[in-house]
Amino acid sequence: MSPDLIRRLAVSYVVGIAAGVVFQMAALPLPWLLGPLTISLFLATRNHPLAPPGGLVHPARSLIGVAVGSSFTPALVGKASAAAVSLAMLLPYTAALCGLGYFVLRRYARFDKPTAFFASAPGGLADMLTFAQDSGADLRRVTLVQAARVVTTVFAIPFWLQFVAGKPLGGAMPTSLHLWQLGLLEAPLILFLAWAGWRVAARFGILGASIVGPMILSGLAHGFALTTVKVPVEVLIFAQVTIGIVIGAQFRGISLSEFVSVLSWGLGIAVLLLVTAGAMALLAARLTGLDPTSLLLSYAPGGQNEMAIMGLILGADVAIIALHHLLRVIMVVLGAQYVFQSNKDWRRDRN
Repeated sequence: MSPDLIRRLAVSYVVGIAAGVVFQMAALPLPWLLGPLTISLFLATRNHPLAPPGGLVHPARSLIGVAVGSSFTPALVGKASAAAVSLAMLLPYTAALCGLGYFVLRRYARFDKPTAFFASAPGGLADMLTFAQDSGADLRRVTLVQAARVVTTVFAIPFWLQFVAGKPLGGAMPTSLHLWQLGLLEAPLILFLAWAGWRVAARFGILGASIVGPMILSGLAHGFALTTVKVPVEVLIFAQVTIGIVIGAQFRGISLSEFVSVLSWGLGIAVLLLVTAGAMALLAARLTGLDPTSLLLSYAPGGQNEMAIMGLILGADVAIIALHHLLRVIMVVLGAQYVFQSNKDWRRDRN
């Protein structure tokens, strides 16, 4: 790593942490995520983006995975049947959203077929960009629409929960310990769960290996009462700042014409997804008896990392939230592969 890159990354974290402090002092929701995201987004649109710490994204995700896995307790077993009903509802819901988003972007935004499909599919951004590139889709449009979906969700959900639903998100952090409170063996154990879970999941080709693997390994360790270790607050702050900077950097150099012609469609799709997610959460809560807030975070079309962080702060059923997002991403990725293989003429038509 060059000295210049180290300097730029240091500046990114100083600026991001400063923005987090401002959001914390203003008692705004998710300060350590939305603060860095806001300043990173602003600077990116001014064509002066913060240097995205790309090499730290997966380690940050793996630490969040360990934190989410620590919520897998024996008490979760009692909610398994209700969760199964909600998970079953997620399947047709996700398929309908993909179809509706594709129709809107194809019919009204005039996107070509592969661009409309991969821009509307509510899967992981990296996965959708990989498939979009292979299909000959317009990567810039796919990136902007997908990033708009994630950013809109990440901003809208916490502000709704805090200022409308009255949830205690303002300046709050997950209930956890501090770095200096860790036992002698606890820090190495957290690092082991993060690293080993990530490596094993990647070896087996599991989707989202850097968060899913540590989540599963940590979940097994906590579920069988092998450990009660918690990820420290400072580590979770680092993870949130890292993710916020990276998301904001996606909007580098966006022009007014792109905002009007592309990003506005992404905002529209995001609003549509949020409204339907709220309706589905209320319906699922009535049918299953599960916590409506947990279900809203489960159905919300945002990133798994961001929804998990909100769940940790609110003390929600984070394991159930993670299961919903994992199933959604698996379904979308597998469905996208099927659609891509069934439409090999997309690249030829675009050329």
